[in-house]
Amino acid sequence: MDDQERNIVATALALPSGLSRRVFMQLAGVAGISLAMTPAITRMAEAAEIVRGKIANQVSTPANDYWAVWTRAFDEAAKALGLETQELFHQNDTARQLAQVRSLPASQARMLIGCVEPAGSLPTVARFCEDNKIFYVPSWESPAWFTPPDVGDYYVSFVTPNSIEGAYEVAKALFESIGGEGKVVHIAGMATPTDTYRTLGLMQAAKEYPGIQIVGGLRANWDREQARKVMLSMVTAHPDMKAVFAQNDNMALGVLSVLRERKLTNVKVSGVDGLPEGLKEVAKGGQMVATHTSLPPYGAGFTTVLAFDALNGWKPTLGERLLFTGSALATAENAAKIEEAIYGKGSKPFDWALMSRALNPETWDPQNKITAIDPDIYWGPFPDGKDRLNPIYKGAAERGEFSKVDALYAAHYKTGPVKA
Repeated sequence: MDDQERNIVATALALPSGLSRRVFMQLAGVAGISLAMTPAITRMAEAAEIVRGKIANQVSTPANDYWAVWTRAFDEAAKALGLETQELFHQNDTARQLAQVRSLPASQARMLIGCVEPAGSLPTVARFCEDNKIFYVPSWESPAWFTPPDVGDYYVSFVTPNSIEGAYEVAKALFESIGGEGKVVHIAGMATPTDTYRTLGLMQAAKEYPGIQIVGGLRANWDREQARKVMLSMVTAHPDMKAVFAQNDNMALGVLSVLRERKLTNVKVSGVDGLPEGLKEVAKGGQMVATHTSLPPYGAGFTTVLAFDALNGWKPTLGERLLFTGSALATAENAAKIEEAIYGKGSKPFDWALMSRALNPETWDPQNKITAIDPDIYWGPFPDGKDRLNPIYKGAAERGEFSKVDALYAAHYKTGPVKA
């Protein structure tokens, strides 16, 4: 899309909701804009009568590197869609979180994305949004066996990267970097389902390497400074360690600082999330050997787009109510390329408007691998409460509910910074 076309689309998105094609064409004609049916004009025509409004983003704190990146991408995506924004930071305080959500009707927010803490608070938030007609698309944390159909249409979809797969791939890269044997210190995050899945991925990989011994397992709650404190105790407890598996980049960077202070430069480290600083460390080809980029900007933008599309009448199929977003293993070979594509100066890795089905009914592009989550598999590690799974999912896999979603998104996935 050239600059003139971008300006035309930006103009269309900035106009009041409900503006007709005819009125826009008349205004553009008066302004001297040629309205040949370029891709941009096609998009504008399809977007006529689009509904906009305020969207809120609720996460723990922008002091956390992951949520800082997420929040910036949320602002960019909302701007691209012509949405007003509201930022809410719950600081992992449940009472504060629920009070903020209950304030949304007064602020006239019509959409909400973000991540709850703890996972058990998600049903309360989802039901409040349902009662108040706020389209809700949460990420990362959900109690086992609780699904959007349990609530209604306003709980649009639950979206998360595949944390078992990501941790498994990172762990294998870490183990290979130390020759497949030795003591590996495990530093866990906060006690959440995501942390449990990452631990499962680590242990799944360890089963393939009989020479690997996993030790530690202390929690650093996703925090760099807490990871430093944990690592100081691990250096004393396990002076013969060969590597450290930290369950996010923030903690991995805290671990690195301790190892460097102690001159333990032969101890390898890995992280998860693929934040800019983590990717830059991995790109050096030194002590931090791998991370798995969950594409935090994508998570924020994709959920924003889903909420926007739902506001405009899109209704997800059953298979789209629970979704995995793609992520990518980053090693010394590709970390610099990923960092530049996602976070480089002036980079615009995702076209948020093109991602929208409301704006592009035929040509929408998710710009990442998206697959359906089968709840029987996803929550398999948490067998207690399986009988609570909504009966609508009975036989869903056999009916092709999940495979149809996989095929649909694969067919529309044309562009993106991590596309092979």
